[in-house]
Amino acid sequence: MNNRIIYIATSLVLIATALTSCDKTPMNGVLDGMWQLEQVRVGTATAERRDSLVFVSFQLHLTQWDKKNTSQRYYAHFEHTGDSIRFYDFAAAAKHDLSEGDNDTWLTPAQMSDGIMDEWGIHTTDARYRVIELNHQQLVLQAQDTTLTFRKF
Repeated sequence: MNNRIIYIATSLVLIATALTSCDKTPMNGVLDGMWQLEQVRVGTATAERRDSLVFVSFQLHLTQWDKKNTSQRYYAHFEHTGDSIRFYDFAAAAKHDLSEGDNDTWLTPAQMSDGIMDEWGIHTTDARYRVIELNHQQLVLQAQDTTLTFRKF
């Protein structure tokens, strides 16, 4: 009887461990996921982006910057602490068909052309923003005279 209790207890612990160990929980809270850039405001000039299908996705410590129906994706690491967020170590890669092999062309931040990330409101390879608003529906970031407004997609 005692061996049976030990067997059942051990089995329950192993099952519980197996069910929880493979799951990657969202480590960034509501920030995790895909966000659509709706507006970039620089000073008094406002550029609406709702129809341009410009997106940023957050997962673990990496962001993916993507404009649908174009040939480029951009990646950056990020740190989110309290009311600030920092994007750094930008790289670019061409989208490709995996059946043709791995033909990505990665660029270091120094190799990236000036203004390549302007559409996303990113003007430097070490971009720091203050988080004005972050909830399940909206993300608003501000750096100096630039304000980025996203909606959860």
